[in-house]
Amino acid sequence: MENARTAKIALVLILAVSALLFLTNLGGRDFWAPDEGDFAEIVKELDNDLVVPHLNGEPYGEKPPFFYYTVLACARSFRWLPEETSMRLASSLAAIALIVVFFLSLRARFGMARTLYATAILGLAPLFYWQARYLQVDMVFSAALAVALLLFFQFMERSGRIWYYLFFICLALAFMTKGPLCVVLAAPVAVLYCATERRWGALLNRHTFLGILLFIAIVLPWYLAVYAREGFPYLYENILRQNFLRFFDAWSHKRPFYYYFTTLPLDFFPWSLFLPLSLYAAARNWKTDRGTRFFTLWFLWFFFFLSLSSGKISKYMLPALPALAVLVSGTITDMRSIYNRIVFSVTAGVFAVLGTGLIVYRTPLYGEFLPERIILGSLAICAGVLLFLSMRLQRARAAFASIAVFMALAYMTGNLSIFEKWNRYKSPKPMAQKIRALAGDTVPWVYYGSMRGVYVYYVGRLAIHVEEHDVAGLKELASREKEFYLLTRGRDADEVTGALPGAVMETQDRIGDTAMVLFRFKRGNGEQQL
Repeated sequence: MENARTAKIALVLILAVSALLFLTNLGGRDFWAPDEGDFAEIVKELDNDLVVPHLNGEPYGEKPPFFYYTVLACARSFRWLPEETSMRLASSLAAIALIVVFFLSLRARFGMARTLYATAILGLAPLFYWQARYLQVDMVFSAALAVALLLFFQFMERSGRIWYYLFFICLALAFMTKGPLCVVLAAPVAVLYCATERRWGALLNRHTFLGILLFIAIVLPWYLAVYAREGFPYLYENILRQNFLRFFDAWSHKRPFYYYFTTLPLDFFPWSLFLPLSLYAAARNWKTDRGTRFFTLWFLWFFFFLSLSSGKISKYMLPALPALAVLVSGTITDMRSIYNRIVFSVTAGVFAVLGTGLIVYRTPLYGEFLPERIILGSLAICAGVLLFLSMRLQRARAAFASIAVFMALAYMTGNLSIFEKWNRYKSPKPMAQKIRALAGDTVPWVYYGSMRGVYVYYVGRLAIHVEEHDVAGLKELASREKEFYLLTRGRDADEVTGALPGAVMETQDRIGDTAMVLFRFKRGNGEQQL
């Protein structure tokens, strides 16, 4: 009875902290590139076509539609909120759902203490926190995939067939979010775990066949509908090009095999510092610790397979974070380990140095952030001091709490202040508003370059799109339209002025790391100047 009451209290606290971290001031900044504006515009255009996603009026075949549907459902359910808030709720609620399922799935196997450590580690991982507040497909996909694997783990632990069927349902939702990648990631984990357990009967039965039929029943209808509307080219883009061809020969984000060795330590910081000991312990207890073995297989397979892909982005490791959290939770409070004592001490030093640097180093740079720098610096110094004292007193829980509280307060500082100020440098909205004011409802506007839907979203009108380096397309456009406004990256400005002698620069701005230039073209301007 007491254990059940403790679990309920813990779950309420987890929900409260998750809500604070992932929901506070969620709409405090505009949609940022990359992706946020694209997805916002795709969801907006679902009003015209619920079956085939469109971006700027053109069919968009990169992803299946489940993510767009969840964003649309949130936008319509919370229509009284700004869309920057309501649309991001899809990611935030997916993150909270994953946290809850993660906690409930681990408690019976690992006990309350380790489960709480693992849940805190997962929720406070930088990559997880950021994706929970960002309008991208990755959190919804990772939540569906991770919940599927957690359900399979429950099935293996409890043998209830309902968990197995729920596994196939969540796997189908992951498929409908990002395509066949989920099957390639999840199926080997299930097979390898059954192999290590020597429980082939868990897979080789009629329930697997029925589960596959259930999976197909969820996935197939949309693909048939979109094939009937758009034909084979759309399916080629959605399934073959965006998955198989991209895996073997990516056209963007090509990175070496070791790429995730360089990004994961920061995306999982500071918990990544404790990972070597966790992996060693998992290998040492491979035969006896069944639960940890499942999550070890989960992480190792994901890391290996995603490293094989020619295209890599750090956020692709997001669905591996639950497994990492379980691994680290098993050893992080072991004060008998010299390694842990060293890592905690190093972390204390890093926090102290980081805090001091934030307070005293180059304070005039971005002076508007000075209050936040002082707050974060003071928090980091306090965390470093508490960590040092915890080490002296051999208090592992206090050391863990020092890190966790610092991370949570740092994130809340970002939620309440930093991101709103940072928005000034990152938001494309002011440039889009200038375009809208100049072009109005009648003068065409053009986007020259790789499409950025965020400008379409904030301008509120579809753009004429000319692909990057298509100078002939610019000239053809000039012969067809007597006047238009054209937005492009600064690096492509010379191409515009070369192809359009009558183009006059109206304004320019730096948005993030990208210089953007707005031109006005009016036929005859070039001849008058000559």
